[in-house]
This record gives sequence, C-alpha cells and structure tokens, in this order.
Amino acid sequence: MNEAPTIGWLRHNFLPPSETFIYASLRGLDAAGIPVHVLALNRRSARKFPDANVTALNDSPGACFGAAAYWLTGRSARERSWSQRVSLVHAHMGYTGAHGLRIARRRKLPLVTSFYGRDVTLAGSPMRFAPQYLPYALWREALMAEGDRFLVLSRHMRRRLLEQGYPGGRIRIVRLGIDIDRFTMLAPRPSTRISTVLMIGREVQKKGFDDGLRACAIARARGAKIRVVLLGTRGPLRSGLQRLARDLQLAVEWPSPKTCVPGLLAQANILLVPSRTADNGDSEGTPTVICEAAAAGLPIVATRHAGIPEQVVDGSTGLLTPERDLDKLASALVTLAADDDMRRALGAAGRRKMLAEYSLEAHTRSLIEIYQELLPSETLVPAGHQWNTTHRAIHDYSSE
Repeated sequence: MNEAPTIGWLRHNFLPPSETFIYASLRGLDAAGIPVHVLALNRRSARKFPDANVTALNDSPGACFGAAAYWLTGRSARERSWSQRVSLVHAHMGYTGAHGLRIARRRKLPLVTSFYGRDVTLAGSPMRFAPQYLPYALWREALMAEGDRFLVLSRHMRRRLLEQGYPGGRIRIVRLGIDIDRFTMLAPRPSTRISTVLMIGREVQKKGFDDGLRACAIARARGAKIRVVLLGTRGPLRSGLQRLARDLQLAVEWPSPKTCVPGLLAQANILLVPSRTADNGDSEGTPTVICEAAAAGLPIVATRHAGIPEQVVDGSTGLLTPERDLDKLASALVTLAADDDMRRALGAAGRRKMLAEYSLEAHTRSLIEIYQELLPSETLVPAGHQWNTTHRAIHDYSSE
C-alpha cells in the first residue's frame, strides 16, 4: 500500500498554549494516517503538545541567521529541506499565508490558508503594518489571487473575507474539531443552591471579561446565587480584571492556568462568554471553549459576536445577548442560575450540536476532502478506511 503524502503545515509559533484546536486537528490527521510535518520559527509548549513532527528554525543560538533569512526572503536551507518533503502547504493563520505563498510558488505546490479570527480583521487594522504582519500586508493581494483554498470557521468569517476580495469559490467553511470524548457528559448535574459561572480564555480585550465581571456583579445584586471562576492565561489585562473584581466587591476565583479544563468544566453550571470587538478591531473566530463546554453539557451565556451565533442556538443550547449589554447578560445569568431544568435542557442540546457539527472526525474528513481536491493523483485515505480519530487523538493537552 502506498503511503499517504506528507502535508506541510506552517505555524510560525507552534504552538501558543491556547491553540489546542490546531493541535487537535493535527492529531486527527495523524489518526487517519495522514502525516503532517510542521515548519515553525519557534517551537513552543512542546511538553503540552508533544506529538508533532516540527522543524523549528530558531531551535539553536546559531540558527537565528537562517530564521532571519526565511522571514525576509521566504528561503532558508532548512525551509528548503522541509519543502522538498511535502506535497501540499497548509498555512495556519492568514498572515502566515504570505510565507506559504512564496514556498508554494517556488516548489509548485498547492496552498491552503486557514483563518482563525484576528487574521480576518487584520486587513483593516493599523496593526497590519507591525513588523510581524508586514509580509501579509505586502503579499495579501497575491495570496488572494494565487491561494488554492482559504479555510474559515464560520459563515461570518466567510462574509468578512468576501468583503475583502477573497474569491468565494475558493473559500471553505471547516468547523473546529473537538475531541468530544474528552468532555464526556456524565450523569446530569445535580440541583445546586449556588451555580458556578465559568469564564475561560486569555485576558485580552476581545474576550470581554470586564463586561462579564460587571454582569456577574449585577446578577448577584438581583439575587442570583452564583460563584464566579475565571480561568485565564495571565494575559495583559489580568491585573486590571482583578482590580475590577475588588472594586465591584465580587468574589472571584482565579485558578492556575495549568488547571485541567475538562475537570473545571465538570464542576461548573454555566459558561459565560462575553466577547466583543476590541478597540483595534480584533474579534473572535469561533471560541474553542464554547465547543468544549457544550460538549461537556454546559449551557452557554454569550454575546452575538463573530461566529458565536453559529455555535450557540439562542434558546436551544444557550442564551445570546448583544455585545456589551450588561443588563441582558445579567438577566440571562439570573434566569439560568435559578432554573436547573433549563440548564440541563440547554446543556444536553448543546452536546448534541457538538456531536453533529464539531466532532474531530467531521473536521478531519473536511480537511482531507480539501487536500484530496488539490492532490487528485494521490490516495490520502484508502477505500474502506475505518475512521477512529476520536479514540486515537485523545491527549490531555488542556494543562501544561
């Protein structure tokens, strides 16, 4: 039997601790028998994401010159060795597509570029001229013209790319893939006098955690019996959020960033996702934590922001409110905190939605179909292949 072709992934920082969704995608392909070789500038979180074949250009002090040459020209000896071993280039993050294009052009390889959120809004942001994004600013028009496929997480993101001039015929929606079994919904959560409201994510403006804390304070003032937990990553706004909680006289628990996410979800009653568009235009894609919490059977309270309304069905799997509407966020929390039956019903419906639309198997199949379109002479998955991505891809990468 012929071996499947190797897919070359570009992710210049492989991987920030929050990007479990990219690692899950890699594990899904591995479980399906599709080899992936990653080209990165920096290898990060190797203990958290161990099972990856990565060529890191900055992996030794003397390697900095080769990494600099790659950044400026798209070429280096190690990049050349990597590109000669792959059959397709898949750039993760839209701005990485600029480097992917130069490699794909030179080697005459198909190019796939995945967008995840901030990279969609970058084109209209002053940040596009920052040094780390300048190659994208210079090469974006060429990428739009020559890239073979552009992958997005939601219909909302597709519309944003169309508005920028990306060709609709080459845009594909590929939902996040979640290892559903890592978030198994066990027995229904028992009735409880105090409901735990959980927020998870990096402490940055688009997460809207300040709005979330204010809404929780309002809900408690209206009689909601809630316990507030915020699992962050020690992002830039963390100290400000802690000051805000003290000013609001709101007791908040701040677990270590190393806390196991599935375990924390199992102890919660409501996931609060108060996302909003940041001052610099940055916005979410489709937050991974929503998929994980829904898979664990948690009801979601969230804002109508970016792709969130495609993840959360208002009144069916959670409750949605306008961005920055503290009154409606608080009202949703009051409603759910007081109604065990509603929480259970929304949580069960959310898990069913994740199984149907966001499973790792569904994600992996979509990726392989796109790769197969661009590699028609290759056999990526043999006929009769038994899919088992969920079982083989499980890995406790929620904690470092």
